[in-house]
Amino acid sequence: MNIIVLKGGISSEREVSLVSGKIIADTLRENQHQVTEIDTVLPMEQLEKKLDTTENHLRRGNSNLLKLLHHDLFRNCDFVFNALHGGEGENGEVQSLLMMHGMKFNGSDSTGCAISMDKIISKLIFERYNIPTPKWEHFNRGKEETIEEMVRDIEKNLAYPVVVKPANEGSTVGLTIVNQPEKLTDAIHFSRKFSKEVLVEEFIPGRELTVALLDNRALPVVEIIPKHQIYDYECKYADGMSEYLSPAPLPQELTRRIQAYSLLGFKALKCSGYGRMDLRLSPDNKPYFLELNALPGMTSHSLVPKAAKAAGIPFSELLEIIIETGLRNGR
Repeated sequence: MNIIVLKGGISSEREVSLVSGKIIADTLRENQHQVTEIDTVLPMEQLEKKLDTTENHLRRGNSNLLKLLHHDLFRNCDFVFNALHGGEGENGEVQSLLMMHGMKFNGSDSTGCAISMDKIISKLIFERYNIPTPKWEHFNRGKEETIEEMVRDIEKNLAYPVVVKPANEGSTVGLTIVNQPEKLTDAIHFSRKFSKEVLVEEFIPGRELTVALLDNRALPVVEIIPKHQIYDYECKYADGMSEYLSPAPLPQELTRRIQAYSLLGFKALKCSGYGRMDLRLSPDNKPYFLELNALPGMTSHSLVPKAAKAAGIPFSELLEIIIETGLRNGR
C-alpha cells in the first residue's frame, strides 16, 4: 500500500511524535509498503528538500496540513497513519480534516478523539457507566471563580495529596502532585499554562497499570514501575526511568475485571481501532481508571507495543492490524 505517516506537529508532544513516526515508517517499509513521512508543520517544498523545521513553521501550526491534503501525494495514497500526539493531532481536529477529504486512517474518528482527549467529559462518562475513577473537581478559566474559591472547593471535597493537571493534555504535561495546601495555588497556575480547564483529583496510592485495546479486545495488562512517584514525562521517555511487567502479576479474576472495565470505557468514549486505558490500583486491589489515550505512542518505551508483544503480536503485525481496522472502519 501507499501510506503517508503524519508526525511532528505543534503540540507539547512534538518530539515524541517525531520518534513514533520514524519507527512506524521504518517498520511499514520493512512490511513492503511505500511510505512517505510528513512533518505537518512543513510546506511541501521543504518536505521534498528535507529542510529543518523553523520557528515560523511551528507558529503556523497544523493549518499547513490543509494545504498538504491537496497535494498529489495524498490523492494517491491508500492510508494515512497519524502519528501526531497531543493537541490537534489527537483531539479530533486532524481526524476531521482527514474524514472531510475521504482519507482512511488509524485509530478513532474525530468524535472518539475529541471525547477521550477531554478528561472532564471522560470522567463524566466513566461515572455514567459505573467505571471506578478517583474523586475529582474541575475549574474553567472562563468562570468567575477566584483561585481562593477554587482552593476552598478542592479542600472541602478532596483530601491531600491531590493531582492537578490540564484537562486537555497528554503525557502528564502540566501535572503536579500536591501534598501540602500551600503548593496548591502554584500547581493550578502551572496547569493553566497548558489548558483553560484544570482537573483536580484525589491521588490514588498503589500501582500504575495500563490496558491496550486493539480491534475491540483488551490485551494483557501492563504494570509500570517508575522511578518517580508517578509515571511522568521523564519516566515515560527516558531510558532506564521505568520498569515494565507485561503481563502484570495480578490475580486472574482481577485482570479480567480490569480488562472488562477498560473495554467498556473504550466503547463508551466512542473510540475504535486501538487505544490505551490508564489506571491506578490501590493497595486493597481496587482499580481507579484515569483516562483513555486514543492515539498512543509507538516509541521503544511505548506501552501498546509492550502489551501486544505479551499477547504474541510483534510490532510489525501490530501495525498491520491497526491499518486493517482503520480500513474496515471505512470513515
